[in-house]
Amino acid sequence: MAKKKIGIYGQLQSTANNKVEDLYLIVDDQSICFSVKNTETNEFVAFEAFNNTTDNIGWNQLVAYLQNNSKLIQAIYRNIHFVMNSPRMILSKKQKISDLTIYLNELNIVHGEKFEEELMISPAGQDAVLVYSVPDALQSLLSRVFPTGKWNHYASFLLEQKEAEGVYIQLFENNYTLLIQKNGQIQLLQYQDISGDDQNVYTILNACKSIGLNPNTLAVYIAGYNETDHVWANNLVSYFENAAIISAPETGIGASLNKEYPHHNYATYFIF
Repeated sequence: MAKKKIGIYGQLQSTANNKVEDLYLIVDDQSICFSVKNTETNEFVAFEAFNNTTDNIGWNQLVAYLQNNSKLIQAIYRNIHFVMNSPRMILSKKQKISDLTIYLNELNIVHGEKFEEELMISPAGQDAVLVYSVPDALQSLLSRVFPTGKWNHYASFLLEQKEAEGVYIQLFENNYTLLIQKNGQIQLLQYQDISGDDQNVYTILNACKSIGLNPNTLAVYIAGYNETDHVWANNLVSYFENAAIISAPETGIGASLNKEYPHHNYATYFIF
């Protein structure tokens, strides 16, 4: 089965003749989240999160469940963005040739070969591209519900947001993104599984060391922090020069997050 983890709703204003909201459908291996943004006010106006329970694997039952339990699935939207939030991605050098096989080979070398998936390429600056894949089964399921949806990867939005130098950590239920920027360049971009407390800290510090950076000279920015689940983050920040916990926006439904839920727990879903 699946379950609805959270639902927060403001006033949606889109009509068939005046579409002002965009839907971001964030998908990982075991969850789908709806994040709705009003493009005129630049505020998030609704949010839902659906998770598989431990007895269910895959997207079929999850999509079926949200079709019957989502208050947002039938709303009118200007644009629908499918956002793949999967570790199966790489940041690669932009090639001048039109043959995409070179990107596929790179992806397979790093993450292993998979079948029945579509290769996706997104721009990531002038000289780089983000390479990832979307399972055919997932694409088929979501396209039936949202025929106009277009794919992108969560890391693409993350790259657009991060301008200051430092270490950026976006925490999710089972993994986190690790992005390190220094001297105006992306030094590292990858996903890591959440492990034991000491191992999480070691992995991040070792990543800095492996690219020749000293955490004592860097700032660390953590989004999605939960006081109960991420106690290890309290230890991690002691190794950095500065640290900040990123919160969801305070406008729009951010006011409801402040009252009903910890304001920073869901910040990872409001970066769009």
